[in-house]
Amino acid sequence: MEKHIFLLILLFLIQFSISIAFSNETDQQALLAFQNLITSPNHFLANNWTKTASFCSWFGVTCSSKRQRVVALTLPNLQLQGTISPSLANLSFLSVLNLENNSFHGGIPYGLGHLPRLQVIDFQNNQLQGSVPTNLFQHPRVQIISLAFNKLDGEMWKGPWYVPELRVLNLRNNSLTGIIHPSVGNATKLMNFSLSYNRINGNIPKEISNMSQLTFLSLVDNQLTGSIPTSIFNISSLRSLTLGRNSLSGPLLLDEGIFLSNLERLSLTLNQISDHIPSNICQLIQLKIMSISFNKMTGEIPKNIGCLLKLEEFYIGNNPITGTIPTSLGNISTLRNLFCETNSLEGPIPPELGKLSNLIELDFEENYNLIGQIPDAIFNISSLEYIALTSNKLSGRIPTSTALQLPNLIELHLSGNELEGEIPPHITNASKLERLGLADNFFSGSIPTNLGNLRDLRLLFLHDNQLTSEHELPFFQSLADCRMLQYLDVGYNPLNSVLPNSIGNLSSTIEFFEMSNAHINGLIPTSIGNMSGLITLFFQDNSFMGNIPPEFGKLKQLQGLYLNNNKLEGHIPEAVCHLSHLGRLNLEGNKLFGLIPACIGNLSMLQHLYLGSNKFSSKFPLSLWKLSGLLFLNVSQNSIEGEVPSDIGELKAIVKLDLSGNHFSGMIPSRLGELQNLQSLDLSNNSFTGSIPLSFANLISLEFLNLSLNSLSGTIPKSLEKLPLKSINVSFNELEGEIPNGGVFVNSTQQSFLRNKGLCGMRILEVPACPINNHGKQSKSKELVLKIVIPLVISSFMIFLLVSAWIMKRKKTGKSRDVEKVPEIRTYQLISYHEIQ
Repeated sequence: MEKHIFLLILLFLIQFSISIAFSNETDQQALLAFQNLITSPNHFLANNWTKTASFCSWFGVTCSSKRQRVVALTLPNLQLQGTISPSLANLSFLSVLNLENNSFHGGIPYGLGHLPRLQVIDFQNNQLQGSVPTNLFQHPRVQIISLAFNKLDGEMWKGPWYVPELRVLNLRNNSLTGIIHPSVGNATKLMNFSLSYNRINGNIPKEISNMSQLTFLSLVDNQLTGSIPTSIFNISSLRSLTLGRNSLSGPLLLDEGIFLSNLERLSLTLNQISDHIPSNICQLIQLKIMSISFNKMTGEIPKNIGCLLKLEEFYIGNNPITGTIPTSLGNISTLRNLFCETNSLEGPIPPELGKLSNLIELDFEENYNLIGQIPDAIFNISSLEYIALTSNKLSGRIPTSTALQLPNLIELHLSGNELEGEIPPHITNASKLERLGLADNFFSGSIPTNLGNLRDLRLLFLHDNQLTSEHELPFFQSLADCRMLQYLDVGYNPLNSVLPNSIGNLSSTIEFFEMSNAHINGLIPTSIGNMSGLITLFFQDNSFMGNIPPEFGKLKQLQGLYLNNNKLEGHIPEAVCHLSHLGRLNLEGNKLFGLIPACIGNLSMLQHLYLGSNKFSSKFPLSLWKLSGLLFLNVSQNSIEGEVPSDIGELKAIVKLDLSGNHFSGMIPSRLGELQNLQSLDLSNNSFTGSIPLSFANLISLEFLNLSLNSLSGTIPKSLEKLPLKSINVSFNELEGEIPNGGVFVNSTQQSFLRNKGLCGMRILEVPACPINNHGKQSKSKELVLKIVIPLVISSFMIFLLVSAWIMKRKKTGKSRDVEKVPEIRTYQLISYHEIQ
């Protein structure tokens, strides 16, 4: 008996050993099949996973101690490339599969969802495609599904969810579609749920509130609609709720009753949520971040908003919120970011905000109705890094040195208010300033000469004030120390000075420099060529004299050059043609003369060219007619002569063309009709002859047409009626015939047709009506004759012939019948008298 028992035990052990060996062989083959489909840097994995060593000792492989079966495969952050082999589904003891932060592509093998012991599947940050295996949403043991940052698409699982152990579901940053199924509420142990940055639609199911352990819910940037379920705020474990960038609507509602909330982050930015901020917002007593910007919320900020004593960030901008700024905001000592921009707030800025000793960012710009002075206390919050109060009605002065203690301030934006007085030199106490905007106020006095102390300054906007300066603008010398300066605008101030040569010492980092309408006279300094980083230069509306310095040719990065409305003389220097990036050149309103350089035609990036109101003469360079990217061309009010060539048809992109007030002659080229983007055409006050080209009918975008003061003849093409014209002027020509009566001509006045002796029409006052015997009426009479009278005469003649024929036929028939009625006349043989006897 004992011998039999021993044999049975021995047999069992042999079978068990064979089974383990076979299972181990299965795991090894599965791993090798996986390894065959991937590559690793320096063939690291291929060199490590060899048959000479036990697969349990291979890198990234973990086996169970008893059975020596693979229970974990963890290969994150190894730059692995390839596809995931379906053979991994044969690792029947696998519980952890982590391949995150690699470059796997292709699909996720469906069989992985059938691994009975699988608890963790982490493939985030790869390039996987296809859909999420649906069996993962019905896996009884899976705890973590992390497939974020891939290229997965297809619909979310539409069937019932059965994932009773699921703790983390992270599918963010894919292209998944479909809805969130209400049975998601069955995942009662879910703690982290993220579907952000997909294309999920439909409503947020109220069943989510069944997830009693949920701490993090993120559905940002999808296509969700409907309202936010009130019950979500009853999940006491919830810490973060982010639903921004959707199309959620309706009011933001909290339960009226008392509920325990541990919510710390609420982000609903960029939706269509309406109505008021809930009056019982104080229920969210743990709230640290509240972001409801870019919605349709109305009403006022609750006066008791100060009850949120743990609030650190408050964003309500870009809503039509009205009322005043609650003073209770000053009670939130933890507040760091306060953004209330682009609302409709009014009244003063409460001095109580000066108590926010931890405040870093303060933004009330573009409310348009904030009034009063800026509280001095705000300029004494040493933690402040950003102040934006632009576009309001704030008045008063910037505080003096005793109240200006902003050692950490990086940006100060006060433009578009009613501030006055001098810019205090002590503003440089804010030594970390990078952006300073004081434009469009009533500041007066001199521009401080110590701005160079702001060594990190990148932007300085002082335009549209009443600032003055001493001779030769000494503040420029100081600004030379701002070696990081990029944007400088001091225009629209009565500076009344010459531009000093010291501007050549300004940093080569300056990209935007504007001194428009600053009452600057004298010469443009040749040192301007040292500002090699310039992209846009505005010197318009001043009194600059002399020649355009050829040193402009050194500004190789220049894209916009505005020297219009000055007193510049001489020729356009050919150095301008070296500005290969130039897109906008405005020299109009000067005293420039001579030839327009043909080399301007080599500026292939040029889109705007304004040379009007100068003294240019001779012919227009042929090369300029071939600038296919040109959008706006104005050479009006010069003395340019010659014919316009057919090359004008090469201006395919042109939107506005003004050649008025010159000596152009000859016929208007028919190729003008090829310019289908043209919206405005002014050829007035020249010497054009011939007729208006019929090809104008192809100018399908034309809105303004001025051909006045030329010698054009012929008729006005009736096809112009069909164009989207808003204005037309053909006065002072030699046109004749009837004025068309449709389209733009319906509302045109006499002024558009003056001094054309041959024009006539019924609709235009004081333009003679077309006579009855004129060409138009004769044409209509002829047309009437051709269409009605002649066919009528012919028809009458045919009827006459038919009737005549019928009558003659009747007469013939009558005669024949009469003949039949006459008795037969017999002839007898004559007999002589002798024969009778």
